[in-house]
Amino acid sequence: MKPHSTAEERLRLAVAVAQIGIIELDYLNDIAVADDKAAELFGLASGQTLCRDDVHRRFHPEDLAEIERRVEESLKPDGKGEFQMQHRVVHDDGQIRWVDIRKRIFFDDIDGKRVPARGMVAAIDITEQKESEHRLRSGEDRLRIAAETTGFGTYDIGAGSEQPVWSDQIYRIFGLEPNVPLTRSAMFEQVHQDDRSHYRELFQRLIQKDADENFKLEHRIVRPNGEIRWVINSGCVLSERGRATPTRVVGTMQDITNRKLFEQSLKSARDEAEKANRSRGEFLANMSHEIRTPMAAIIGHADILRDHLKDPDNIQVVETIRRNGNFLLGILNDILDLSKIDAGKLEVELQPARPDEIVAEVRSLMDVRAAEKKLPLKIEFDGEIPEIIQTDAIRMRQILLNLVGNAIKFTDDGEVRLTVRYEGDTNRLLFQVVDTGVGIDPEDLGSLFDPFVQADNTSTRTVGGTGLGLAICQRLAKALSGEVDVESEQGVGSKFTLSIAVSEDVRLVKPDLSLSICSFVPQGEIELSARVLVVDDRRDIRYLAQHFIERAGGEVVTATNGQEAVDFITSDESEDVDLIVMDMQMPVMDGYDATSKLRSQGYKLPIIALTANAMKSDRDACLAAGCTDYTTKPLDSKLLIGMIDQLTRL
Repeated sequence: MKPHSTAEERLRLAVAVAQIGIIELDYLNDIAVADDKAAELFGLASGQTLCRDDVHRRFHPEDLAEIERRVEESLKPDGKGEFQMQHRVVHDDGQIRWVDIRKRIFFDDIDGKRVPARGMVAAIDITEQKESEHRLRSGEDRLRIAAETTGFGTYDIGAGSEQPVWSDQIYRIFGLEPNVPLTRSAMFEQVHQDDRSHYRELFQRLIQKDADENFKLEHRIVRPNGEIRWVINSGCVLSERGRATPTRVVGTMQDITNRKLFEQSLKSARDEAEKANRSRGEFLANMSHEIRTPMAAIIGHADILRDHLKDPDNIQVVETIRRNGNFLLGILNDILDLSKIDAGKLEVELQPARPDEIVAEVRSLMDVRAAEKKLPLKIEFDGEIPEIIQTDAIRMRQILLNLVGNAIKFTDDGEVRLTVRYEGDTNRLLFQVVDTGVGIDPEDLGSLFDPFVQADNTSTRTVGGTGLGLAICQRLAKALSGEVDVESEQGVGSKFTLSIAVSEDVRLVKPDLSLSICSFVPQGEIELSARVLVVDDRRDIRYLAQHFIERAGGEVVTATNGQEAVDFITSDESEDVDLIVMDMQMPVMDGYDATSKLRSQGYKLPIIALTANAMKSDRDACLAAGCTDYTTKPLDSKLLIGMIDQLTRL
């Protein structure tokens, strides 16, 4: 490369390399000359002679006043004759460029006056820099606005600095004026004293780590006025490259007091709801006990009285007592069932069950009722059905008994038919109950499954009922992953369909209707030889159980509460018994505590729980206390005797 020989050439080369544009000014002749780079920057003609106004016209209108002020300042007698500033220029095509200029004015002494003679403007293009700054400011503005809108405050704490950088929102969160110094120590002092140890432990653990780590901590702060606020403190501990220990903590804080108050109110409301639910559940259990126990005595003693009567009229009176007692018990059971459902206490126990066995039980129970009205009750199976399904057999039987019972109730002529069909394409088992009864008005169909609602026609009114049965059926069906649908035509009849979802891999078989109805119902009279301790606080229930057992050949001793039962069993003077029938709700000591105490003392013989509660949780509680089995009130004499016989034969 040929070396440049003159200082001027070296200067021009340096200017070109630095991409500096030069404009030379002649104030005396009003001439301006721009080099190629300046012409490019200002949108001027390169190398042409221009006047100063040609240059000034390129200045952005918003910057012109400041440029002129700077020029006037530099031209004053005491002015320095030079200045530097950044401003915009506008090209003919509307393009706007940012330039950083340094202007120098040279003066002559004419007639003793200091007169500007020449000048030089050096300009560089800073458009990209300004655009970057604008983007950065826009991003910072967006972050600031977002932080202020969402209530986030930001901070930057240096490891060796006692004075962190806080955003204005941090001051607002801490209840401080922005001009109040907030040191790192002062900030820590505002952390609630119960949270300081956890706060300190977290940061001590973080600063001992070699790698950067994020953190999130919820804690309380105390404002100068004593107000306690909750904050969520999130950030990251950072280390500079080449340094093992952290050098900065950068993060955000947000006031979450309102959220915490809402969570506390939600927890309080949930606790209150759970308390109310527990109270409601206890009320239901107590109501079940208080209602079933006297009804058990009424119905049971009516059974005893009937066995001793000869006169047909007296027998009819007792039958009326029994029939209406059972009817009342059914109504009470419906009310309790619906209450349990609405209280969330409905319990279903999914276990393997045979659909044909459930249908056989329904047929056996409903045949008598249908025969009373001289109605044929037909059972049909449309093809093969699943051999085993996972369901609650007791609840499914309850639904079908209600649907078939309603069909019989509202049908005087014709027939009632229960058809079972499996739909393989939808994996659903259908139970269709069809009757030729009075039918249902179309206007009543929409509310048919609402509680306490009955179809509004004369035939319905004559048969009575609470209007709870179908509401319970629908709720039970939903608990079994099913539903109950209805089709009806007034004066023609109705079809109720229980649809239950079953698994895809069920084994299909031909149904068997010759199944036994109940494993505890004997096929003939049972002769007991057992000695039984009956424990119940109600004399009528003790008498009833004693009558059933002694009539079957057993021997009975009684106790009125759990403590008496424990004392009797543990006494050396008492004769041994083969089995205990233990009521679960009694004063002094209930059946649960008595059973647990006996089992803890090594008593091994069977204990049958006698409870008026029909909930699964009650059965589970009985078994958990140590009972061998359980039965409910009203007492079923055949079931009780069969259970005693089976357990004493083991």
